[in-house]
Amino acid sequence: MIAWLESLPTFEAGLVSVGGFVISTMLLGLFVHKFTSKEVRAANTDRAGFILAVIGVVYAVLLAFVAIGVWERFQEAEVRTYDEAGALATVYRDSLSFGHSERLRTVLKAYARSVIDDEWPQMRRGEKSKYAAVLLETAHADVRALQAPTPTLQDIHAQMLAAMDTALRDRETRLTIDFIGISEVMWVVLILGAYVTVAFTYLFGFDRTVMQQLMIGGLALVIGLVLFLVVALDYPFRGSIAVQPEAFRSLLDSLNAL
Repeated sequence: MIAWLESLPTFEAGLVSVGGFVISTMLLGLFVHKFTSKEVRAANTDRAGFILAVIGVVYAVLLAFVAIGVWERFQEAEVRTYDEAGALATVYRDSLSFGHSERLRTVLKAYARSVIDDEWPQMRRGEKSKYAAVLLETAHADVRALQAPTPTLQDIHAQMLAAMDTALRDRETRLTIDFIGISEVMWVVLILGAYVTVAFTYLFGFDRTVMQQLMIGGLALVIGLVLFLVVALDYPFRGSIAVQPEAFRSLLDSLNAL
């Protein structure tokens, strides 16, 4: 269900998730009203308010913790992408100081193109590109094979090796982030907690049912929007809201300019 929501366009995913949650909570209210009278709800308002305060705080902390964690992971994925591209740009520029490094520069360009055209579409499906991995390992081997007869070239060579290690590490982190999402158990807790929190608000005694539905509908809307945000950002490279390969497009433009 969550994977299906992530595959939808942003508007449709938001409409289904937020709208579905709000409508289902409204139906839940009708169910509660059918089996409880207004007098019973009014008599237990104080008790329900005390319990709701505890449940609301616990759920708010849990939801905020998950939302912040997902957002930080999304930002880290974007930063890792630009760090990887920046490290490869350093390797390419430094390779100009060496003779017979044309193959290395060709491989780096091919890697940038493969990430854009091959790996990124596969990452959106939760897969890896073996072709891109082979190209980056080939570039790493070419850097290690460079001859540095002078102290100046040795310093440049050491810098290139460090940059390649950074690129390899950032790529592994980027791919790892794309495969790590919120567990099914956590999703069950989040969704059940949302319904329990909203359901408790129906135990208050209101003089007018319309006002109760409006206020509780607003609460359900806010919770639904945060849950939709978590769904949209859960996998940074998938879904309608995803990290784009702009860093590698800029890298490829820079390499072609050089």
